[in-house]
Amino acid sequence: MNNQILQQLTYGYYVLTALKSGDELKTRDKDYIAAGTINWLTQVSFEPPMVAVAVALDADLNETIDYSEHFTVHILAEPQADWIKKFAKDSIIENGTINGVPFKKEQEELILEGTVGYFTCKIDKNKSLTIGDHTMHFGEVIRTHLNDSQLRPICTKEEQIIYQDA
Repeated sequence: MNNQILQQLTYGYYVLTALKSGDELKTRDKDYIAAGTINWLTQVSFEPPMVAVAVALDADLNETIDYSEHFTVHILAEPQADWIKKFAKDSIIENGTINGVPFKKEQEELILEGTVGYFTCKIDKNKSLTIGDHTMHFGEVIRTHLNDSQLRPICTKEEQIIYQDA
């Protein structure tokens, strides 16, 4: 099948993070932390505010989202264009960074520094669906934070080559 027409659709580029504290787990003392580049994200409800996000079936993010029942979406802008590739592979967590990007833990969130902003969603695992080679998670937006409204979010048409080569 020729997917050229589907490549004409536009999306943003985001880094999705999930965190489940080791303190809350009975079988391990280390946190579950995962992050990945996503671009299939859409708002699906105004009241309550909800989004749907597609995560590859084999991504560590799915397991971490399932454990934590939360995810955080970071909106990327031009200064983070290199993050598209950086987060398209396995996460390396060391020295307070994930894939070389500083982060902090707040409540059930793993927050990356320097983005346009971020929002955190709570999911109902019973509403996640496996569709093709992705899991669709539906999350209610429970917290938002705008870092810099002057930054312009990255669009897939602008950065298509970067992500396809990742």
